[in-house]
Amino acid sequence: VEVASVVVLGSSDIGIEAFAISPTETDVLLVGIFGYAHLISTSEPIVEVELNSNDDNDLVDVDWHPAGQSALIAGDDGTVLRYIQEDHSISHVAGSTANLMGQEITSATWDSAGNWAYIGDSSGQITRFREDGSGYSEYFPLNDTKSSSILSMSCQHKMHAICVVATESDGLALIDQNHELLWLQASEGTRWFDVSCPHSERDRCFAVGSGHSVGVIELNNNIPSNSFVQVKNVQIPGEFTGIHTRDSDHILLQTVPFGWVDWDIMAGDDELGLAYPWLDNADVEDPAIRGERLVGGWADSSETGYAVTSYGRVLKYYPPANSISDNLVSALAPMLVIITVPGVVAGLIYIASPKLQKKYLAWSNARREAKRAARIAKRETKKARR
Repeated sequence: VEVASVVVLGSSDIGIEAFAISPTETDVLLVGIFGYAHLISTSEPIVEVELNSNDDNDLVDVDWHPAGQSALIAGDDGTVLRYIQEDHSISHVAGSTANLMGQEITSATWDSAGNWAYIGDSSGQITRFREDGSGYSEYFPLNDTKSSSILSMSCQHKMHAICVVATESDGLALIDQNHELLWLQASEGTRWFDVSCPHSERDRCFAVGSGHSVGVIELNNNIPSNSFVQVKNVQIPGEFTGIHTRDSDHILLQTVPFGWVDWDIMAGDDELGLAYPWLDNADVEDPAIRGERLVGGWADSSETGYAVTSYGRVLKYYPPANSISDNLVSALAPMLVIITVPGVVAGLIYIASPKLQKKYLAWSNARREAKRAARIAKRETKKARR
């Protein structure tokens, strides 16, 4: 595919950390550092609403309530906010300060029914939260958590479903219908950056992690303990960092440096999926885009869609004018993936680069340390003002 800028949301680096697409698939809610919040249209990203979060903490995750009328926003120092679509207001969630203050929240998601939200932090703790119509809120920590940071959470989009948790070093876990944590064997030791349950019609979720890892999580909603994960390795220059849905049969795995790999979710002899070349960083013509970090994206057809970078750039991706046919790509890609298994270098398949891996991990660790230093400085400034 090719990419082109549609709109840049700010005059400088905004620091977008996360976004969520509304259940109606009409709006995208963006959040970022220093309380940044913004709403754009999925079909026309130039249609936007500047939001006031009433908070200057870094906002790191957001998830829409399944009913589509509100969204939960989470951030540093125990920040939990609620966005209301009707009037575009944002306010602090009742009880969040008392129950979560001081926690470095890293992830938040609603369960499939919208009855409970799960909030994860950098210490590995996961808290379930709900609020009734009168404004009364409840917070309960989950049992059997571990100690590494919660990096991502995602729930299936159907009733009585399971949620999946991705951690920095403790592996992948499930949250069952009774709010019990079940840890998946053979997933520990990998830094799982993102997890997604994109298709409601399939009991399958996906995770991406360090070492070019793709985790295919087979869920058993009747007996959650029978769920399992199989990890595949795709040779790319850099690392996978996120996932977004391309269509009912494919997901796009985003990479650092900027790029995507297409994952055909039922391909292969094991029907667990195969990787297809989609967009290599070297093929991005604009050097400014090539150097930016993808936050995520959404599709408006099987071949076209949009993406957002942390800088605040909204991009359109689309097939080139003289693109290779789908039939030819489908015939070639599985062969090329198989060829890479014994280490044979193939032209269209990405080559593993230890240098780039080290470069990425150094960037990731430096970015986290910079954010922590900024938070400490911000807290000291607040104390001095008092």
